[in-house]
Amino acid sequence: MSMSTFRYQLPKKAIKTDCPDCGPKHRRTLSRYVDTFTNELLPEQYGRCDRESNCGYHLNPYKKGPSGLSYHDEVKARTNPGPIPRTWFTIAAKQKYKGASKQEIITGLLQTENATLEQAEWVAAFLFNKPGVEPVRTSTGSLGEVFAIPDEVLKQSLGHYERNQFAWLLRRHFGRSVADELLERFAIGTSGRWPGACIFWYIDEYQRVRGGQIKLFDETFHTVTYVVKDGEKRSRTTWVHSSFAQRCTEQNIPYPAWLTAYLDERNDVQKSPCLFGLPQLLTVPADKPVAIVEAPKTAVVATPYFPGFVWLAVGALSYLNAERLAPVRDRKIELFPDLSKDGSAFDRWNRVAGELLAQGFNITVSTYLEDNATEPERAAGADLADFLLEQWNQYPPE
Repeated sequence: MSMSTFRYQLPKKAIKTDCPDCGPKHRRTLSRYVDTFTNELLPEQYGRCDRESNCGYHLNPYKKGPSGLSYHDEVKARTNPGPIPRTWFTIAAKQKYKGASKQEIITGLLQTENATLEQAEWVAAFLFNKPGVEPVRTSTGSLGEVFAIPDEVLKQSLGHYERNQFAWLLRRHFGRSVADELLERFAIGTSGRWPGACIFWYIDEYQRVRGGQIKLFDETFHTVTYVVKDGEKRSRTTWVHSSFAQRCTEQNIPYPAWLTAYLDERNDVQKSPCLFGLPQLLTVPADKPVAIVEAPKTAVVATPYFPGFVWLAVGALSYLNAERLAPVRDRKIELFPDLSKDGSAFDRWNRVAGELLAQGFNITVSTYLEDNATEPERAAGADLADFLLEQWNQYPPE
């Protein structure tokens, strides 16, 4: 399967035939579309004429026809394997993580889940042959396109910790052994956006890279800020897709296909629509409770302090909702909201927790910070990581 963004493409080395609009005077001017999954040509009417000014013929396989469906839609309808439960993707992802082959996963789904061959092959192909735009089928059978960042981009960022300030801070605080385990557990990347910057990768329950947040920390584990001309303070925070686009622009090189699709305003792309830290669920017991905080940094720092939880982050105060928490719906959940001067952060998450409880979630809200924080910590809007690190600085281990 091709790593290109769209299944049907005009190949770099054009395959030519006669254009239906040009007639016999101009031969072999139509560039044909190719199915990158099978390397086969689409029906001969699908192509683009080279004579753009004089002819302009272009039948795109994604363009909807008189029936309201495109060629792409019709193929999807014909090859629909039927509803696929979300749990099958999770089961298969765990098996792949443990080293199972594609065929072993297919056989396992056939034997243990009573999947049809088409369903099992779909799940296995999804995990092993992920393109830049990935189909995801839900338990209701609906199909949608998910615009993700290629695994190669993530892999290229891993390591290089000698120039990663966050990695240095973890090693200074916890020691190299614990710090390196955390860096691997959370797949922390290194960015060249700013010297010392790190990347918090958001990877969903299907192991798709949905976004990467770039941050630069100072020596106190806080995000570096700077002042712009009008006196406004801004933080050294951005996203991988934005940084990638900026670099392409500065170097005057075209965007890669995945970035073009990711930035296309016509596509419904959410940059971090999942919990941070989800890959941990592939290797921990099913009954291990999860703890949810706001920021990725907090999830990483809290892990060695409270190893009885799987630490995850929602990414922002307002991101706590049922959709984002769906992958941990069957686990016991404890929320650790940030501090706020007036207690509004705690109140907000406490209200959302009540709504989630009514929807069947096993969820509680910790009062640990509210019970132990000082007024200055409340005024500063400190989070659990700030509180833990401050306690360590005041009472370092002997």
